[in-house]
Amino acid sequence: MQSLGHLRGLNLATHPFCGIFVLTFWCVGQRFVGMRFLVPALTLLLALTASAAQYIKPYGKLKEEQKFKDYMVRIYRNEQPPPDTDKNPAHQDGLGCFEILKAGKQVYFKTGVIFEVENDAVETNNSFGVKMGQGIMGDKQPDLVIYEVNGGSNPGCDYYIFQIGDTFRFIDALKNTGGGDFRDLRGDGNLELMTCDVVTFQGWNCCEVDSPHPTVIYRYLNGKYRPDLEMMKKPAPPEKELQRMAKELKAKFIGIKNELPYDKWCAPTEMWQKMLDLIYSGNMASAWKLCELSWPAKHPGKMIFLKEFTAQLMTSPYYNDINQASFQGVTVKKG
Repeated sequence: MQSLGHLRGLNLATHPFCGIFVLTFWCVGQRFVGMRFLVPALTLLLALTASAAQYIKPYGKLKEEQKFKDYMVRIYRNEQPPPDTDKNPAHQDGLGCFEILKAGKQVYFKTGVIFEVENDAVETNNSFGVKMGQGIMGDKQPDLVIYEVNGGSNPGCDYYIFQIGDTFRFIDALKNTGGGDFRDLRGDGNLELMTCDVVTFQGWNCCEVDSPHPTVIYRYLNGKYRPDLEMMKKPAPPEKELQRMAKELKAKFIGIKNELPYDKWCAPTEMWQKMLDLIYSGNMASAWKLCELSWPAKHPGKMIFLKEFTAQLMTSPYYNDINQASFQGVTVKKG
């Protein structure tokens, strides 16, 4: 079953092929290599495990339940430590799971941290929450969006998107986004996800709360969600605007203290925040120019900053998209 293939971890009770693999090697080890022994054993194992693979028992307290036609989604979460006899790491206090059922039969199950159904249906300035059963991909099929808050020091949020029409289908998983909301930016019924990159520069030479999170827009296209460069692209700022921003940033260099021991250049976070906003909107050349205009002539460390900033930028999960020449007109050079 394809939908059960997205589980975290496998065991004999949830995946019959694991049992087949183990039994095969056991038979070989016992010198039962004849087909007259192996084939009946495999057939029996398939029969015994097929029904078990159809259902995985949820754990924790039922926190949310929603229904759309013959579909039901249930979200669970542990609110107290498991007994000492429970050694499953997924059952720890604060972790959770969810299941999707169609006509009473479980078609999807996943473990994780904190799950919720994306269901804020308030519309403001063409911004939507996604109700269960609302079509979001422009194909007039009902969909379901579940998001997961990763918790702890990880600010990321994962989205899991499903089609819940006549046929159940897992569509895509958007990992480590900055949360956000769905908006019909083109007015075509295909809702884009407005979010941000909370991974690449989180805590990079600055406090966690001051970390820059440049905007990212996702669009469903050709069977999956991918960055919508057309909507992310913005006009380059005029020269006067760059000069104004540079003047404000240059003033922040004066008297700045080196708060982090590994900060080699002692530059204001606001500078690379604006640089990232420019890069993620298709204006990399303006970002480099802004750095050049902002950095005081007698302030050391500019070349080290540019080298390490570029190296960090290349770790972005969106790097291959935002670095396209068609989007930037200029690309990052390695080295």
